[in-house]
Amino acid sequence: MSRKLDDLSDRFRPKAFELLARLTEAGIPVMIIDTLRTEAEHQANLASGASKAVLSKHLPLRLREPLVEGDENAEKSDAIDICPYSVYELSGPDKLQWDSSDLVWRRIGMIGESIGLRWGGRWKSPHDPGHFEWVP
Repeated sequence: MSRKLDDLSDRFRPKAFELLARLTEAGIPVMIIDTLRTEAEHQANLASGASKAVLSKHLPLRLREPLVEGDENAEKSDAIDICPYSVYELSGPDKLQWDSSDLVWRRIGMIGESIGLRWGGRWKSPHDPGHFEWVP
């Protein structure tokens, strides 16, 4: 599992940067939880029920769509998972807010959707409010 923004596709990376910038402007500090997953990591998520998407946008593009040979995005993903901090301390422990009933998740989702991203908080199963993905 990667948290690197460099592991996002060229088409999605600008949107991820915009999402993170707008959250910063809104005073919502977040941690990047996941950008790119290996096939093995994804299979484990499917087996545990953490994911239901066979062709998750966290997988490399080469596994999800036809590409032109030599495409530099072949090993990149089109999704990001984030989590807001409940308490952010520059020094000391950081606490993430995993409780999806907290209203901050709604604010995060509205910001992501306002820039054209698909938000996992709209999904019923699995409900995934920290997930954002590129929409063609």
